[in-house]
Amino acid sequence: MKQRGFVRAGVVAIGAIGAFGYALPGLAASSDAPVATPPGITLQALGTGQGSAMAFSLTQVPRSQIAFADAKGMTLYTYEKDSPGKSRCEAACTKFWPPAIAPRAARPVGDWTLFKRGDGTRQWQYRGKPVYTFARDADVGSVFGNSPNHAFFPRPGRAHGPAKPKQPAGWNLALLYPLSDIRMPEGVSTREVGDANGLAFIDQSGKTIYAFDGRGGAKAVVKLAEQWKPLVAPALAHSVGEWSVLTRDDGIRQWTYRGKPLFTFAGDLAPGDANGVGLSKDWVAALAVSFYIPPQVRLEQTLGRGKVLANQKGLTLYRRDGIAIDYGGGQSARHGVPLYPGVGRSIGTSLKGCEGTCLTSWHPFVAPANAQPDGFWSIAIRPDGVHQWVYQGYALYTFSGDRKPGDMNGNDIFNAVLSDDPNQLNDVGTPMTGTANLYWTVAYPTFN
Repeated sequence: MKQRGFVRAGVVAIGAIGAFGYALPGLAASSDAPVATPPGITLQALGTGQGSAMAFSLTQVPRSQIAFADAKGMTLYTYEKDSPGKSRCEAACTKFWPPAIAPRAARPVGDWTLFKRGDGTRQWQYRGKPVYTFARDADVGSVFGNSPNHAFFPRPGRAHGPAKPKQPAGWNLALLYPLSDIRMPEGVSTREVGDANGLAFIDQSGKTIYAFDGRGGAKAVVKLAEQWKPLVAPALAHSVGEWSVLTRDDGIRQWTYRGKPLFTFAGDLAPGDANGVGLSKDWVAALAVSFYIPPQVRLEQTLGRGKVLANQKGLTLYRRDGIAIDYGGGQSARHGVPLYPGVGRSIGTSLKGCEGTCLTSWHPFVAPANAQPDGFWSIAIRPDGVHQWVYQGYALYTFSGDRKPGDMNGNDIFNAVLSDDPNQLNDVGTPMTGTANLYWTVAYPTFN
């Protein structure tokens, strides 16, 4: 493989002053929402949400389903005949539906508990439902044996295009999203908001909802009305689940969640924004579920790019991605191109990912030797044995040219990838039409 046509685009040093005049240190979106996964349980977009082909890396593929998966990323399922602490899938059944066995040191976390099977092993269960993998799932993101890789390009022995998944009787996907058991008022829904590090509640216009967690309750924020707008409850609204209504001193009926008054933020300009996170410890995004984030990682506020993933020193983290230059860009938008885990895994850590002289500028973001896959985070073992953090399929790096928090001097560095074979258009390693490029981009904590 040859890399040619070195291009560097849009390189600027970014400070850390927010758009509303606040000095913004490294951020960690906080919430009392339950964490989605324990160590060893991961999250995976299903089907085409994996974006398994670079040919479609510029296409907005919706992540309509996010499933729980095991440490290897294989989809988890539940069985309708099971009951809490009791599996009806034994003997021959386990050949097709292997139980998700927890490691010896595993402990219950949030909605995840453990029970002992008849053979003495401990199996994970989610909200009282034992979970399993499926023996016919070949790839990450598979659904009842249907691989996301079939959706774009055929495999030997397979017809072009996706096979229609056939759901075995009694078996269901173990899904995180869409949420099925969270009660919400009319006009409120949930959305995956990476900048808030979780599934956030949003209003009917798609704006992120925040909870005021400081002293004085709703009275303390009346003077901030220009920036923080109360989430107004209709005149006939009544309590729903953990949602209640309070009447403020100014007469406004306002929604509360778990006793905390709720607001939207004027600085959020588009669905998926969470610019209010980090302005003050008194404000947090109102989350239904929070995502795991390693202790070595923080969210760093930047100008123009919003929140980015950074190491503990605040230095920006990067991923290497692929793009077809024939089709134009999108990578320079605020959140860049969407994350496609299948593309990230295809690029990997060596060869196309980064090895040899590449490592003089790009330093693998090292994970502790005892770190475990959790949520959207997994670990790759490099050829030299180093454990490297991987976020939603993409290996993460720091850049030698960054000196302080907010620097993004490694962003938009391109390398055209051409094949040594004149009959082959490119040598990226994954199906792609057009002239292939590998490029370095800031690692955003978001899908789109």
